[in-house]
Parts: sequence; structure tokens; C-alpha cells
Amino acid sequence: MNKLNLILGITFSLYFGSLYADDHVISYGMEGYQCNYKEGVNFGDVVSFTKDDLNPYADENWSVPYSGFYLTPFLRSGDELGFDVAWVGFTNNHKDMGIVQDSWFSDEASETFAKWESLTDCTSQGYYMAIEARTPKVQFEEGKNTFWAIRSCSLNDGKTVQDLLENDKLWNEYMDKLGHTGGVWRWVPVAGTSNSFEGDFFLNISFNSWEEYGSIQDDSFWGVTQRPESILSCDNPRVYSAFNARNRPFESN
Repeated sequence: MNKLNLILGITFSLYFGSLYADDHVISYGMEGYQCNYKEGVNFGDVVSFTKDDLNPYADENWSVPYSGFYLTPFLRSGDELGFDVAWVGFTNNHKDMGIVQDSWFSDEASETFAKWESLTDCTSQGYYMAIEARTPKVQFEEGKNTFWAIRSCSLNDGKTVQDLLENDKLWNEYMDKLGHTGGVWRWVPVAGTSNSFEGDFFLNISFNSWEEYGSIQDDSFWGVTQRPESILSCDNPRVYSAFNARNRPFESN
């Protein structure tokens, strides 16, 4: 893992407030699982589990808000992805994530947890600091899909986190011109993620329809709208269908 990961996680928190007038860092605690279905299990089964088992348990036992999404690979290379579905969950901060984890692995959750394990085989779990670079124009809605383009990125040589945050302003203006209604987040690895990851963070851009995604790709490819300077080096995105299985809004930090 690149040493800049730790620097980014700390420096984002220190500098976001000084660069923006509202003095407000938008960040979240985040966990991610990569899972395969057990034999005979499909997407509908895990969605039903969340609706009928997880959400009722969580509403009764979790004292903090938690929202989660199922990510299904759509535009991807078969030799790079080795899982059927991913789960990504968000809390207000990592203290709240710890409260959720304490409950999830408690005796009270054993029946619900056992049902989850009867459906999936999850080979990895990692923590991330999610930093919001663009607030979505359209809020997430439980039971609905959005589409997430995720790539690995690193700052170009000679560029700093402060450069990146200033560059965000230009890119947000550009995305406004394109009519982008989704959001942009950076997922900085914290714990449990692969040590072979060589980027500084994952970049996630959400779209509310495939038409929106395609329209922005057309504009970008043909250079219709002048783009700001990019100070990142990123690989090709993998695009996922993101199903909002649990939506319990919380205040961002």
C-alpha cells in the first residue's frame, strides 16, 4: 500500500476546512466486503435478506445510522474481478462503524449473521475513509439502483493534496456544465485492504442512469466541453450497479 494513503487520510481532514468557506469536511466511515454466492443463491436472495432480516434487526439494535449498497459488476474485465457481489456500508464516522460491528458480531445478532453466512462467502472485508468531493444532486433512495464508476488513482508527481482540493472546484464546475446529477467520493484505504494496492485511493463517480453515464462519456471522448487539468493518474473504471438496500440518512462530518 502506498504510504501516501495515510498522509491523504490525515491531510484531507486537516485541510478541507481551511479551503472551503463553510469549514466543513464531508467524510464517512466505510466498510467493504467482496462476496460470492453460495450454491443456488442469487441477487434476489441477498436483497430479501436485507429487507426481511438485516434491516429489522439493525433498526432495533443499532444505535447509529448505517446505510448500505450491493454492488454488482457490470462493465468489467473477467480476469480482474473474482466476486459475485460486494457490500459497501457507510456510517457517520468510524466510531459509529465500531458500534455497528460490536452489535453485528454479538450473540444477539447470531441468528441474523448465520443467515447471511448461509447465503454468501465473503473473502475480504476492509475499512476506508470516504471523502466526498462532489455532493450528489439526487439523493439515494432505498430499493433503487444507481451506477458507480470506480477506479484506482494516484496524485501526479509534484502535486499535493491542497492542489487536489483546489482542482475539485474546477471539476465540479465542469460536471455541472455536463448536467451530472451524481456524486464523487474518494475511498482512502484504512485497514484490511490489500497490501498490493499501489494507488493512493479509489475514486467513485455515481450516475443516476446509464443515459447520464453515456452522455458524459460522449462529451469527454469528443472534447465537446473543455475539461480542467487532471492532476491524477487513474486506471480504467469498473462500473457497478449499486442497489441501495438500506438507507438511514446521517449527518456527515
